[in-house]
Amino acid sequence: MKDRPSRESTPSRNSDTDELPVSQESGLTQTFQSATRDRDPHALDGADIEADVILIAHPDSQRLGSRYRLSPGTTLEIGRSSSVRISLPEVMSLSRKHARLRYAGPTVTVEDLGSTNGTYVNGQAIHGRTVLRSGDRFQTAAVHFKFLHEQDVENAYHLAIYELVARDGLTEAYNKRKYEEEALRELGRALRHRRPLSMIIFDLDEFKQINDTYGHLCGDFVLKQVASLARELVRPEQVLARVGGDEFVILAPETGAEGAETLAVKLQERILGLDHRYGDVKISVTCSFGVAELAEGMTTPQDLYQAADSALLQAKREGKNRVGVQRG
Repeated sequence: MKDRPSRESTPSRNSDTDELPVSQESGLTQTFQSATRDRDPHALDGADIEADVILIAHPDSQRLGSRYRLSPGTTLEIGRSSSVRISLPEVMSLSRKHARLRYAGPTVTVEDLGSTNGTYVNGQAIHGRTVLRSGDRFQTAAVHFKFLHEQDVENAYHLAIYELVARDGLTEAYNKRKYEEEALRELGRALRHRRPLSMIIFDLDEFKQINDTYGHLCGDFVLKQVASLARELVRPEQVLARVGGDEFVILAPETGAEGAETLAVKLQERILGLDHRYGDVKISVTCSFGVAELAEGMTTPQDLYQAADSALLQAKREGKNRVGVQRG
């Protein structure tokens, strides 16, 4: 079985950036929601509403959950320079002064400051000033943020932290922690009620070569495209999660091996048929898949995972860009 990356570390509290340890999220959210229920809804003047920018993805998983306040009439710059408000000198893909947020009148705008790797809002490159709306995601090089502009900014912040605990910031798929929780729950239900449960594991073929040839920003772009295709195909009761660098899992309740294989083949064909174009460069992207169904003798999620992983390794050995199935 291949080595898997360890779970991302939890950030610590930092008074300069107001970072929140995600392990404290649940209790703090309950405390804050209790407080906001007693708050006078007319106490906030629209002119005094603050906005929040929350860091949700970082190439080295640093500062996750960091919150940066933006008050009316102020600006906030992002870059590697020590002179900007959100200074990230460790992220070499950022320009020294990469992007600027401006809170003018009732709106907040973001503009790219002539950066090398661009600024994106909801996946689209921006040119000039672009208005941000509450809930928008924006990206400066390899760093991703969530923008919140609500009358109750604090409550929205804690809801965003809850999402951060459960979802991978880059691909928006569930993260490894959420996958492990869902796998335990679904396995228990399948064993208790004798219902089918299948798992699909897939990863990108030659992903390291993509990173080495075109850079990690291109690699991130490809991962987001693949995750987006997978989200379109999975049903609401199925769980799509990113559990490693380029490795994803689909947990499929009420589905046997044949149904899971059909889903894997559809996704394989969709990925192969998509025009993966990064700028002017067309990139060849394929994935290999391993499928397994819960069988007699399997008592833990790891048992099912290992069976699907063995099928994935077999698909790799047989030439990649194919679906392997572990038959019970």
